[in-house]
Amino acid sequence: MKIKTLVKSLALTAGLAATFASHADFLDFQVDESPYGGEVITADKLNGGFTEIITFDDEGGFMVSAFASMNQLFGNDGTANSSQIGSVIGANYNLYATFTATGTVMTPGAMGSNSSLSAQTGSFTLYLDPEQDTSALDVESLTLSNNSDDLVLGSSNSIGSNVGLLFGFGGVFDFMFNEFELTQQGDTYFVSPKPFYMFVNVDGDFDTIPLEGQQTITGDVSAVFIPEPSTLAILALGLIGVGATRRRKC
Repeated sequence: MKIKTLVKSLALTAGLAATFASHADFLDFQVDESPYGGEVITADKLNGGFTEIITFDDEGGFMVSAFASMNQLFGNDGTANSSQIGSVIGANYNLYATFTATGTVMTPGAMGSNSSLSAQTGSFTLYLDPEQDTSALDVESLTLSNNSDDLVLGSSNSIGSNVGLLFGFGGVFDFMFNEFELTQQGDTYFVSPKPFYMFVNVDGDFDTIPLEGQQTITGDVSAVFIPEPSTLAILALGLIGVGATRRRKC
């Protein structure tokens, strides 16, 4: 991707994210790592990477599935890494997430785009892998290996405001999940703030792709907490697939 188109794409990503989280700010949260050889630590951001499969049908629909590794915790407004805040994530245990969505494609698209995507259904689930041995055998079906001992920390099956915009030089998307709820196991990991509520905001930036067949995209994932009425967190997939998109035929 050329510098000019990269800058344009990043600007679109920033603008789209601002639409959904206009007052985002870092907010401290605490996780209890004592079962994994650590202690209760204070952080303000999770970070990692993901692989995503987008499948387009011949009738204007699409389906998304993704597997995301989230093995970095940051503090001090995102400037202090895991070791600096005393975290053992990535060394003694792993976090990962799965994401799905289905929806429709419109051409020409919204907001001056060539085409736009809108999701009607979706899900997001966050897991803890104590043995650090889980991997995705197949991202499209979200078939995982060695996950029988993993802990479900929380999930959402309620997708809210969302949009994907494809332009001539690339695209951006932003899918937001509502009503993310911790499980009992998640409540013992995320120990502060209480109560713990989340909006899950999946957004990104990708190279131009044909709206047909299967597309494989890779990118970065990060999560920060924001002070909102009845909402304490936002999870964002960022800079998705810059220069890393490839096409696979059905």
